Amino acid sequence: MDHVNYVFAHTEYDFDTSRIGFEIFRFEGDLTVEHWDNIQPREGPNPSGRSMVDGPTEATDLDQTENNREIVRSFVKDVFINGQLDKLERYIDQTCYCEHNPRFGDSLSPLRSALSDPASNEGITIKYDRMHRILAEGDFVLTVSEGSVNGVHSSFFDLFQVAHGKLVAHWDTTEAVPPRSEWKNHNGKF
Repeated sequence: MDHVNYVFAHTEYDFDTSRIGFEIFRFEGDLTVEHWDNIQPREGPNPSGRSMVDGPTEATDLDQTENNREIVRSFVKDVFINGQLDKLERYIDQTCYCEHNPRFGDSLSPLRSALSDPASNEGITIKYDRMHRILAEGDFVLTVSEGSVNGVHSSFFDLFQVAHGKLVAHWDTTEAVPPRSEWKNHNGKF
């Protein structure tokens, strides 16, 4: 098999409406052979004054790529999929954590509440069922997961920044997965 590479980008679209997205491209040799995206309307700033796209953009700590990938893999599995909210402090550096989700600020209590109590999250129920892909470069790690928002089949693209073994920043987009009858291809979202 030829060498396979993935490239991911965090993007802002400003056409008729402002939207934020993540793009993933898979290359074989010099050819782009697959593409995935996850796009949502731009919202915010969040309670901490952060936008969905501000913050660092250059990957550092390239020698830590695989360690950071494993930290994020464990976090998504333990906290997002298995709901082990008692492990939040184990994974997140509370002294410098920067949240970019438009509904939450930097402290862990809004995140904990949103994942455990829909009433505290504007009545929104978030459920992660499965992680499909995890891409990493240095201190940045992107996960692609599947689940539901208020019972609607959804995709979650979560970008984390890792420093010294802990999560220090998070950006995300959530998009409803259309029913199979509305697909424009047979490949699916994931």
